[in-house]
Amino acid sequence: MTRRAWRPGVYVRGLAMGAADVVPGVSGGTLALITGIYEELIDTLGGIGPRLLAVWRREGFVAFWRAGNFTFLFTLLAGILTSIALLARLLTWLLEHHPVPVWAFFCGLILASIVLVLAPLRQRGPPQWLAFTAGTGLAVAIALAPGLTALGVSPLVFFLGGAVAICAMILPGISGSFILLLLGLYPSVLAAVEQGDWPLLLAFMAGCACGLLAFVRLLKWLLHRYHDTVMALLGGFMAGSLVKLWPWRLPMDQGVSERWLWPADYARVVDGGSQLGLALLMMAVGLVLVWLLSFAAPVHNEATATDE
Repeated sequence: MTRRAWRPGVYVRGLAMGAADVVPGVSGGTLALITGIYEELIDTLGGIGPRLLAVWRREGFVAFWRAGNFTFLFTLLAGILTSIALLARLLTWLLEHHPVPVWAFFCGLILASIVLVLAPLRQRGPPQWLAFTAGTGLAVAIALAPGLTALGVSPLVFFLGGAVAICAMILPGISGSFILLLLGLYPSVLAAVEQGDWPLLLAFMAGCACGLLAFVRLLKWLLHRYHDTVMALLGGFMAGSLVKLWPWRLPMDQGVSERWLWPADYARVVDGGSQLGLALLMMAVGLVLVWLLSFAAPVHNEATATDE
């Protein structure tokens, strides 16, 4: 992994990841993947541990900072937090008042990114096809899963919810917000953010930190040994998540489960238009945006080690 000085593009990618993480069904990991920083992010997070403290003691703080690639990490984190602070309310408003074109836009993002993720793979044998199929099936199962009963509001529940959700956030195609929705915690977390309930938010962030540092080491190990198979699995996750992103759907059971409709049926149920033309336009915008992003990171997801 090449480690460089501060890059403005990393901050912009953080903005995109933060915007995606706010939306149930869309993963910030997907944006990291299609913009070419996913593996650097995994390597950086996976490298955080006692070894860095030993570097600090032997060589000083500057060496510690460089060895941990913290300029990259904190620049990306700053972009994510900025985006959440600035765009959370806007995205919430858009999803409430214009859901069809917004979901269609994200469908376009995912469709194009699947191609971008799978195209560089060197190995495309039965293991990769099996991994892709398994990833697709798992994401579809999560998308179609019935809503879970809300687990209540407490620091312990927020800690556990953060630990589970962060594992989904780092995986392309599976949204941490969607996992929170299934757990019944999504409205509670949004309310805690709006109200500044710091005991709950700190418990949630602690859960995210613990879950991320535990999970990312396994993911890093898999990427370095079974790169193409893991990428095929992640591509499957992204393909399966399209079920959750279908634009013409209506919430059921307090917003946890949903009913999928054809555009014409949707127009009859909501007593309005299907917005099919606008949805296709926004889907095209999403496709083009991913194509343009590919020029910012022309080399994506190439193996650093041969699959075993």
